[in-house]
Amino acid sequence: MKLQHIHVGIIHSLIGKNDGVSIVIDQTVNAMVDNMKMELGNIFFLAAHSSPRFNAETDDVFWHKNEAHKRIIRDFQSEHTEGLDELIHEQGMYAKEVIKEWVERNHIDLIIAHNTCHPYNFITAVGLGYYIEELREQGIIWPKLMVWWHDSYFERPIFAKPNPVIKKYLKYLPGEYVDGLAFINHSQIEIAKRMYKEEGIDVPNLEEFFKHRSCVVPNTSDIPWEWENLDWTKNEPISPVQDNYNNDFFRDIGLLSKLNEKGLTLDDACILLQHTRVVPRKRIEVALNLAFKLEEKFLANKQTKSVVVLVSGHSGDEQESYVEYLEDYYAKLLKTRPGSNVLLIFGEHTILSHRDIIVDKKYYKFKEVPSIVAAQGGIGTYFSEIEGFGNNLLEMMCYGLPVVINKYEVYKEEIEHLGFELPATENCELTDKLIDDAYNLLTDTVKRNQTVHHNLQVLSRKLDHAIIAKKLTPLIINIFTRIFNNKTNI
Repeated sequence: MKLQHIHVGIIHSLIGKNDGVSIVIDQTVNAMVDNMKMELGNIFFLAAHSSPRFNAETDDVFWHKNEAHKRIIRDFQSEHTEGLDELIHEQGMYAKEVIKEWVERNHIDLIIAHNTCHPYNFITAVGLGYYIEELREQGIIWPKLMVWWHDSYFERPIFAKPNPVIKKYLKYLPGEYVDGLAFINHSQIEIAKRMYKEEGIDVPNLEEFFKHRSCVVPNTSDIPWEWENLDWTKNEPISPVQDNYNNDFFRDIGLLSKLNEKGLTLDDACILLQHTRVVPRKRIEVALNLAFKLEEKFLANKQTKSVVVLVSGHSGDEQESYVEYLEDYYAKLLKTRPGSNVLLIFGEHTILSHRDIIVDKKYYKFKEVPSIVAAQGGIGTYFSEIEGFGNNLLEMMCYGLPVVINKYEVYKEEIEHLGFELPATENCELTDKLIDDAYNLLTDTVKRNQTVHHNLQVLSRKLDHAIIAKKLTPLIINIFTRIFNNKTNI
């Protein structure tokens, strides 16, 4: 089967933004075009919000923070269900019509729906389920539907006890008429099988379905700068070459003015980049603890440094109060350490998914922030407790940033064996060794460069974007050609 001629439609709340799913979508599109030889003009996007791009359409019904989704998340386990059924059905029917018109207008053969197992995309999942269910019950087997399983309600304790109204619609997350599933780690396969069985989702030949119609596509990373032939023994930080646009980054995020208030300059700063969204499971408070520990180590060695925790991602996706919690936590740490030069900076009001200048205010590209921090000799922090894989971790490494981490479960199962050099702890414990390792990366440039070079070599060998094409190609071919004797695959 020739994949070059099929029309692919990609659905998600966000397209081309800073979240991990958006990053995977862009990586997948690149792999489809570069490695699977699909035409870019045959790939279409449907979202709530999208960066400027060809073939993209938007509708607020897919926005994961619209009023309907806020109600669903708030009352997922609540006894307060008055009007909830009607709300979900009405919004789902509207989403169904939007999807139907989009598919028919663009002659889409394969829908790839991202994260429709997660309650934050509940209406999208219901609308898509209504649409596919209607087609299949009429005996129409086109378009095919593939779901990209990044996360699910079944993996989160906070969604463990859905109320009866929510439970009524869970059959659409991801749905019984799915033609294929892509996972981002191997543990999700067994989770999905268990979910299908426990929720009573009717998929005959379940084991055969998962054998031939699912695959694991790990997060991957390209390395978008010339790194192979550099002199990695140099005694200065090696990083991607910076252009003039990023020259004012540290001024515009407010770092220079805060340093100036303390009588310090950028040369006196050690930057810890927290290159994630601001959500509790990222454990950003551990990065703050590390910053104060590192300051103590610098002072013990008679050096005055400002250790800066720079958070590059946006807030508000899961718990809006987490920003306030971090600010309060930081203030309490400062009170116990009078005269401390540790700084906490949130960059979300200056960092977008793309470069832009709006009314003379410059905005910086999220993806480039690790390279800016790397050029200044900083390091990354990644103390997450839960991750589907580790997209932002790979992004920091690919732009030349060494990273200290917490060994979350998927890291131990899927990434650790690849051989990256990442100073690590478990259970977010700041051991003396981890603090020493972080300090050495900030102060020993030769060691730092060796670490960065090693990690780039591992990325290049083992997590190149070509892996996406290698995994997806047989799955998509099976979706269109392998017939099962059940109602989902006629």
